[in-house]
Amino acid sequence: MKSSFILLTISLFVLLGCVSEVSDDIAPPGAPEFKGEGYRPVYLSADEMRNVTTEAPQALRRPGKIYVKGSYLFINEQGKGVHLLNNADPAAPQKISFIKIPGNVDIAVKGNLMYADNGRDFVVLNIADPTNVRLVKRIENAFPAQSYPPYLNAYFECVDQTKGMVMGWEKVTMKRPKCFR
Repeated sequence: MKSSFILLTISLFVLLGCVSEVSDDIAPPGAPEFKGEGYRPVYLSADEMRNVTTEAPQALRRPGKIYVKGSYLFINEQGKGVHLLNNADPAAPQKISFIKIPGNVDIAVKGNLMYADNGRDFVVLNIADPTNVRLVKRIENAFPAQSYPPYLNAYFECVDQTKGMVMGWEKVTMKRPKCFR
């Protein structure tokens, strides 16, 4: 019974994660008409992806989760990293820095530690001193490689692993790509 459940679970993951290649003239069943736009992977080298650094403050563009630690705010920037703001005066928060975590989509905070995805890796950062964030641990390949965008019913350029690691996706005008999800 247990082995049947495991086999069923693995089968579901395989089926749900399938990427269909489409021909130039025939769309897969149920696919919307291609209207000239699709998603293109944004690549970084492995070294660039692993480079977690603290940088000068940046503008918020695609904010995600917000965590509060004392008088500091940690605001996730989808695909890029985390903004650090001093919120001692809520009427006038001050931008302190930007923690660059390429490919980052989500963060969690507990105590003095921030947990984040960094492309395929899982990283733990010490935020005891929010102005001096330090990498504590990296677990490599904790997450599956991104082989398709996080959207359903979307046409996209197939991933070419020779170009590097996928850190995100951008919607662009293109000729009909071969991949659809």
